[in-house]
Amino acid sequence: MAILDQYGRKVSWKAARAAQHDHYRPWEPIERKDIEDLIPSCDRKTLVSHARRVFLNLGPIKKAINDRSMYSVGRAFVPKFIGEDKEFGKSATDFLNDKFYQIGDVRGGMHDLRTNLFTWSTSLDVDGEVFVLLTQTPNGFPQYQSIPSHRIATPQGYEDGDKLKGGELKDGIIYHKSGAPKLYAFVDKDNELVKWIPAQSIIHLYDPEWQQQGRGLSALTHCINDCRDIIQSTEWERLAMMQFSSVTFIEHNESGAPEDNGAILTETGSTDRGVTTQMLDGGTSRYIRAGSGGKIEAFQYNRPGNPFHEFHERLLKSAYAGLSWPYAFYSGHGTGGGTAQRTEIAMAQKSIEDRQDLLMHGVKRLVGYAVAKAQQRGDLPEAKEWWKWSFSTPPKLTIDDGRVLKELETLWKIGGANMREIVEMRGKTLEEHFEERANEIALREKAARKAEEKHGVEIDRREMSLITPNEQPEQEKE
Repeated sequence: MAILDQYGRKVSWKAARAAQHDHYRPWEPIERKDIEDLIPSCDRKTLVSHARRVFLNLGPIKKAINDRSMYSVGRAFVPKFIGEDKEFGKSATDFLNDKFYQIGDVRGGMHDLRTNLFTWSTSLDVDGEVFVLLTQTPNGFPQYQSIPSHRIATPQGYEDGDKLKGGELKDGIIYHKSGAPKLYAFVDKDNELVKWIPAQSIIHLYDPEWQQQGRGLSALTHCINDCRDIIQSTEWERLAMMQFSSVTFIEHNESGAPEDNGAILTETGSTDRGVTTQMLDGGTSRYIRAGSGGKIEAFQYNRPGNPFHEFHERLLKSAYAGLSWPYAFYSGHGTGGGTAQRTEIAMAQKSIEDRQDLLMHGVKRLVGYAVAKAQQRGDLPEAKEWWKWSFSTPPKLTIDDGRVLKELETLWKIGGANMREIVEMRGKTLEEHFEERANEIALREKAARKAEEKHGVEIDRREMSLITPNEQPEQEKE
């Protein structure tokens, strides 16, 4: 005999409460599907659209995303050849720094590679992915073109799941049976197919969170509705505050309307009692009918109150948690002192390093492509290890720059770090650093000699760049 509940369903006991359904929690279907089926292309596009609006309109979220991009890229990503042919490495490094980094983007102008790396990092959070097309000029100079997420899509006249060109079409990408991408569908603004792009000509970057995931998901997916509610409720509160701010006082009288006789304020700028007044734009008074007597009181309002702020803060903390970025970077460091601050800095640094790993994958492939094309054109000589490259990263995030500089100085003195590593953190090559230093020394010497000839006095070169005011003169050698 089976025991039924009030809904006629068989009562059963389950060890895992989450697997048990009751009338307190709506029933949800059991889904055993791939991520592309759980979040089909239409849903993913909706998420991207909402995420872009949130990024454009909600300052705290925009700050979190831009902060991670700035700290991840900075002025670094200086190419470093790690092969054995040092002569080739110097030529290739000069080619990348002086030419490809500056003009590799098909748009030219200010769109250098470091600027693009910043926007790619932002797109990884907002759109969930980045597409970069490897291309070239008519004479074979290597170039690349960034492609927005919505321009890689299933074209008009095609359906997801179609079998074509030796693979299966899913959300704008044709896959081999192994799951590797074969072709990408590049579409125009009307979602019409422009061309199929081979996978070897595309760099596709995204943060995979699911096995067999083919398209990236916005980092804001978990909090889009929360952020939209914050924006909407803030707008409603702003409208309320604009209405309240136009009211200066409230007059309680018998009629509940402006009275001509004995009115305190009139629009003529004076009163029948001989008091000069001035009306404020927007209306300054409200009238309320009183049962008996009358009075005038200053209008006061207390919206938005603490519950409004506290609930918004709760939603923002949830958003930051999903972004893997400390909320203290927006709200300020709370209790806990230096220990808590260092913990938050460490969390942010781990998030930065994770983003840098992903960008490194893209820039390594891009630089390898540029060097290979330059070799084909004859801009660079042939080399066996042309593909061996690494890239500098910005200094680690800190709240005490002086401490970091001291650590770098100590590491350099004991041989734990090379001058090249330290210089490249600031976006320069070691060669550029020494050339600038040499030019500075030469300029100082030239200025000293000119002054000596003009004034007839000898100038101590150390006085032109004293480290401390008590520096001792050099000892004469016997």
